[in-house]
Amino acid sequence: MQDSNVDFALVGHNFFAYLLSLGLLARGKNVMILDDDRFNYGDFFTNSLTSLDIELLKVWGEKHSLAPLINIESYLSPSSVHFFVGKKQIILGDSPNRNFRELARKLPKLFLSPKVSEGAFLYDNEFLAFDSLYLDFCRKISAIIFNEKRSSKVSNLFAGSLPELFKGHFEFFFANFSHKNLLKDEDLYDFQAFIYMMRGFFQSRLSSTGSHSEMLHLFVSLISPYYKLDHERLISDLLQIHTQNGGEFKKLNLGDLKFHKGLVKSFELESFDGLVKPNKMAFIGGYPVGLPIKLGSTRALSYNCLNVVVEFSESLPELLKMKKCVFTSALKIGTERPFWEVNFGNDKEATFNLIMAKKEGTKIEFIAEKTKELLLSDLIFLFPEFDLKIVNTQMKFTLDVFIEDKDFNAHERLEASLSKKIVDVIEDSAPLLMSRLKNVLYFGPYNEDSLGTFSSLIEMKKWKESL
Repeated sequence: MQDSNVDFALVGHNFFAYLLSLGLLARGKNVMILDDDRFNYGDFFTNSLTSLDIELLKVWGEKHSLAPLINIESYLSPSSVHFFVGKKQIILGDSPNRNFRELARKLPKLFLSPKVSEGAFLYDNEFLAFDSLYLDFCRKISAIIFNEKRSSKVSNLFAGSLPELFKGHFEFFFANFSHKNLLKDEDLYDFQAFIYMMRGFFQSRLSSTGSHSEMLHLFVSLISPYYKLDHERLISDLLQIHTQNGGEFKKLNLGDLKFHKGLVKSFELESFDGLVKPNKMAFIGGYPVGLPIKLGSTRALSYNCLNVVVEFSESLPELLKMKKCVFTSALKIGTERPFWEVNFGNDKEATFNLIMAKKEGTKIEFIAEKTKELLLSDLIFLFPEFDLKIVNTQMKFTLDVFIEDKDFNAHERLEASLSKKIVDVIEDSAPLLMSRLKNVLYFGPYNEDSLGTFSSLIEMKKWKESL
């Protein structure tokens, strides 16, 4: 047993932690990554990517000669998602032109501008031009933003690089936020539910409005192909590079953190390898659970995710097998359970992720029966033609975090406002003993911009260059 000193101890077994560690290792820092099962991102956040995310990861890989990122497509599988706003089904995830046509067909008052004549898709060359223009934009803006040193310019660069064809469609879509009073009640309810669900899905933000930059990112995400990421295989390959470059890795829970005068002085690992004495620590993920730390106060309310594995009495209908569905309705917005996603299996099983208002101390046994009833009621509403009966459920809370933004005039802002304040990490080792830790940083949904994985990568790049 031997004590060790490290420059950085990074808590969180996810690809963001490895991108930071590899950057620090390249600068000669001593880095240890800790896989503590009480702190990480949940699967909801790390298991899917859009074209914009993919292109930014590829640029990162090319700049730093990281083969897993250069070849990120080898970790991806194309998929589609069936979004339900009430009973209105919107199927996205295909090519950009097909996604846009689906949006225009299902929600014409939001996406089908009578003033934008381009992109009518009457001829094959228009399909190809739309897709090519979209993918070129994703590649170019990713390279431009990655090379930009000032993060304050990201929003202007993003908006300024949008091709004229997409700019016309986006501005028509965005104008609905200022003209909501002109929509009929039914259209308004669909509009608000649609935005709320889509922001939650693509940006981990819960709001029926958004700033210009947030809505532009959402618009680009909506028309993007959708990919499932093999996150476990990606981090396994990044771990290999991390250790080859001299980094350490421990798949253990932190134990016995020692604090002194607002600093983490040391911690023990469950393997009894001795004390680790970090110069700095960084927690990269959602929210710490079961650790002697907590996050400082934030302005935003948060929601978490209840994972529910369901077994049905009979095999699923062919129509549902292997489908990914996301559901909300106007009646769910503003409630404690605003939307859910489900991944149907190929036999009798399905896995739900139910977004729930975060309440400390909530016990699953107290909410299990109500949750089962709610999901079954929603399934009957969506698929009344099928006789779906739940015979067994297994429930657990994941580490996903969703931030609520109640700024109903957000559309008047250019940028998001939730990332302007650095969230403190607080010592919480004893009752009434809570002080800010000076050598501990937090990276996650409480402390980043509202553009999903894309803004998380931008934030991590800034950290990599400034720490």
